[in-house]
Amino acid sequence: MSALAVFAKEKGFEVFGGDDMQSKAIENLNEIGIEVDVVPNFQKINDCDVVVYSSAIKENNPQFQYAKKMKKKMLTRGEFLGMVARDYEKVVAVAGSHGKTTTTAMIYQILKVAGKNPTLHLGGYKIDDGQNFALGEKEYFVTEACEYHNNFLNLYPYLAVVTNIEKEHMDFFKNFSNQLKSFEKFKSQSRFVIEGVGDYKAKGIRHDKNANLIFSLYKGDQKIMRLHLKICEEVNAQNCIFAYRAAKILGISDCEIKLGLENFEGVKTRFERVKSSYFEHVILDYAHHPTEIKKAIKTAKKIFKGKELVIVFQPHTYSRTKTLLKEFVEVFKNQKFPIFYKTYSAREKLEDGVSAEEFVKILKKYNKNAVFFENLGDLMAFFESFDKKETVFLFVGAGDLQNILYKNRFVE
Repeated sequence: MSALAVFAKEKGFEVFGGDDMQSKAIENLNEIGIEVDVVPNFQKINDCDVVVYSSAIKENNPQFQYAKKMKKKMLTRGEFLGMVARDYEKVVAVAGSHGKTTTTAMIYQILKVAGKNPTLHLGGYKIDDGQNFALGEKEYFVTEACEYHNNFLNLYPYLAVVTNIEKEHMDFFKNFSNQLKSFEKFKSQSRFVIEGVGDYKAKGIRHDKNANLIFSLYKGDQKIMRLHLKICEEVNAQNCIFAYRAAKILGISDCEIKLGLENFEGVKTRFERVKSSYFEHVILDYAHHPTEIKKAIKTAKKIFKGKELVIVFQPHTYSRTKTLLKEFVEVFKNQKFPIFYKTYSAREKLEDGVSAEEFVKILKKYNKNAVFFENLGDLMAFFESFDKKETVFLFVGAGDLQNILYKNRFVE
């Protein structure tokens, strides 16, 4: 939503918005002159021509109801994104359960290095400039394509990338079969589709002394290039393959692809190592699905061998915790210090699924070390028992905990 707000402002429209809580995204919008209220402002709805709302908004939301009552033109985020995309010659849309934000940003970086001046719409913030949007020329529109509420079906890509498909968003899809059907429709609307890594492989994966990733990219038995990245998670080797394959379809040379990937600095909260005045090793990761969390833990253990790993997870939505309960238990049942912070409910109510507190009660049957915290003060008091230099704190989740850490200056 915030990236689309910036797009509209860049195009000369007057833009304002509303949310139910303060966040870094809102601060960023305020800084560039897009005023966002965290309490309902009905006068602004009176003044507007179009209301764009996210899929997280329920019909009982008072501002949603008021906009309907005032007969305002109303568009979902996905519908508005589809309208924006139609202005571009070649839409490159990256979908999938995991890795789409990083892969989208990689493709954008390659096109940028190749002098194509693409437009970017991203579901995260790039580390190099802190932005999730860039307005370029009319040839390329590189966007993250979200399947929730079938938002990605508003896109008709020149090139679609599907990184992977796992059971997700069951509060909307109801079953995995429906989710797969939506992805099939998305692919059918695309001129070119990349799905899976094919006969491409990353060989010789290792980390340098700064924990940055090094590997060689192969197609079959033929070595294409050696890459020395500025990011560390091993899953990024696969993201690089998706980005490479996309760039080749778009006619980009190997030299430009290598330069783009090696200059890519990553996306915020994607295994991002941040500064903290409390502890030497603190990592923020957006992982909120069991598969993603498992990979983040694996990377942390590999990079910080010999150090104590403390995992702090804030579940994102009650329904996801309920749907993937078995998988979440598998991830955390053998971890030494699994800590859970109160669920980020987003669009949901407690009766929609399983809370973090309830999950900890279930997990304790397998792991007695599991602990739940309702507020940051108690959580930080618990941290005091850990060694400042020999402990690695891995915060995972897509909720508001990481914003709370910044707000309370636990991280910088």
